[in-house]
Amino acid sequence: MREKLFNEKYKDIEVPEEEVNEAIRKGIHKANDTYQDPKKFFSRTRKLIMSTAAAVTLMCSSFIVPSVSHVMADVPVVGPLYTNFNDLVGRNLASQHLITELNETATSGDINVTITSAYYDGAVMGVTFNVTGGVKEQKNGQVSGFYEIYDGDDTISDSKEIVHLNQTDSGYTGQIQLYNPNEELPDDTRFPLKFLRIGENEGVWKFDVPVRQLPHEVLNVEKESVDKKENISVHFDSIIAGRASTALNNTASFPATGENNQVRLEAYDDQGNEVNISIDGIDLGKRKENDRVIIKGRSIIPNKLKGDTDYIKIHPKVALTGKDPNKPLELPPLKISMDSF
Repeated sequence: MREKLFNEKYKDIEVPEEEVNEAIRKGIHKANDTYQDPKKFFSRTRKLIMSTAAAVTLMCSSFIVPSVSHVMADVPVVGPLYTNFNDLVGRNLASQHLITELNETATSGDINVTITSAYYDGAVMGVTFNVTGGVKEQKNGQVSGFYEIYDGDDTISDSKEIVHLNQTDSGYTGQIQLYNPNEELPDDTRFPLKFLRIGENEGVWKFDVPVRQLPHEVLNVEKESVDKKENISVHFDSIIAGRASTALNNTASFPATGENNQVRLEAYDDQGNEVNISIDGIDLGKRKENDRVIIKGRSIIPNKLKGDTDYIKIHPKVALTGKDPNKPLELPPLKISMDSF
């Protein structure tokens, strides 16, 4: 998906805004509690809708950034806030008092957006924010925000998104969950976040959100599943065990003609229960070697596995280019011990 291809023509397109926003709202509320299959297909469809319906014209804005307060402790105001969102990682971390409380505000026109909290667990990051001021509701009576992360970098999935906001006594509140797009995870980092629309109000609310990695462990896996007929392999590199999340890193190798193949995973615990993979098929990097394409990928499980199961059984699947995505190629399953950490 390339949003920029639509920017010049979006004004000529009639968009059923109310229906689009309602569909997006339902999708946001459902996303973290259900398995997304395949993730990239929905992501690209969602981006097409957004680039058409939510392209914005930037306006002059004032930008205020007061000092940031970091408190890795009990957060009586922020903690309960996560119960209002379908962010399982945030809820779990809030119950452990591991959310970082922030107070960073940007102003555009008469609208203030304040980042109120953030977390960084393994490969998963999240923020909450409040909105106050003269927010104009959309035609459907709802309010959503259109934002970019990492300056809307097209090489990063979901770098441009719409988030639904909940109304409060003083304004609105919202939550964003994202992943670190880098293969290596630093202990401390900052990610650029920029809102371009709040409700019907256009502007620029820009942040450079600081996050500190919570203690985590990494298991080097070195296991591989191969389909000799299709000349495809999926190598499992490592597992990142966070306080409330788990990330599976893999490297897929395809023939050059399979550059757009998509790896999907199903996982089960030692009791045979399916493990919820909330984000699948994250691309961390792609390179070509002779007649092969090598793709680094990551999948996110929104809960802790270490200590809760002795092993996970992974069923790798590959949606092949040019073939029915609902009938992916199934590679041999493999077990990964969680006791090896």
